[in-house]
Amino acid sequence: MGETDSKAAATGRASDVIIVPRGSRSLAIMPWKYSEEYYREYTRTTWNESAEAYLDFMRNLDPFRTDLVARLHPDPGENILDMGTGPGEPALTIAARVGPTGHVTGIDLSEKMIEIARRITTAQSVPNADFRVMDCSKLEFPDGTFDAIISSFGFQIFTDPEKAAQEARRVLSPKGRIAVSVWSTGDQVPALHAIVGPMLVHAEPDETGYLPTPYETGGPGEMVAFLEQAGFRDCQETRVRHSMRFENEDRYLQSILKATPIGHSLSEEPPEVQREVLLETRKNLQAWKGPEGITIPAECVLVVGHR
Repeated sequence: MGETDSKAAATGRASDVIIVPRGSRSLAIMPWKYSEEYYREYTRTTWNESAEAYLDFMRNLDPFRTDLVARLHPDPGENILDMGTGPGEPALTIAARVGPTGHVTGIDLSEKMIEIARRITTAQSVPNADFRVMDCSKLEFPDGTFDAIISSFGFQIFTDPEKAAQEARRVLSPKGRIAVSVWSTGDQVPALHAIVGPMLVHAEPDETGYLPTPYETGGPGEMVAFLEQAGFRDCQETRVRHSMRFENEDRYLQSILKATPIGHSLSEEPPEVQREVLLETRKNLQAWKGPEGITIPAECVLVVGHR
């Protein structure tokens, strides 16, 4: 990986093979060698592939984003940065909060995501929001540009999350604040672990012996410590739990496989691995199946800090 195992575990570094729903970590199913540039390109291209389908899946993340925006508490007139905005949320929601005297800038590594965000912005006639293709670890803004920064499930997929945190602090004003969300631990996120669990059965560590999971930085105090290491202060953690809903097992799989890079990654695996992962996923979903379909919970960690 070009990093020590302990550093990778502390930062929530993702591998270069499987990326779980936006804001989660990635996994390796077959032996691999970490490369910063390779992962960056993999992240960009696979999210480009998933971008259009992600719009439908995004409805499941609405309650989590609502909680995150409430923690940030955008005020009228503020200038706010949304890191890892995807197809424009929560940036567009925040644009209404900061009003005509405020502004929101959304950035994402995926060109297709930014294209969609711009399309929605035009359709909704939002004058105080703009979207740019940008690497969150290399922010192209002067020091102290923003009053606040938000990142909804971004830090667990950023190519270099440590650098992204440092850059976030740099572009904040002296009294600026940050609000981020990441997934909790696997046992608290059945909505992801239903499929991630079977994948981990086939996972192999990289050449250093490191095996990533989608839930690093999701443990108690981990994301707080991560931001504090970047220089943020007065960081506070809150955990919230919501449910994702799907009509049936097929809809769950269709949504996850098409709307996230999981589908791309799984398609590259041997047919027998694909069949076993899908079969076990269907079995896991039975515990959450009811008369109205599948209602499956997920917990996320919200952290707010100050520059």
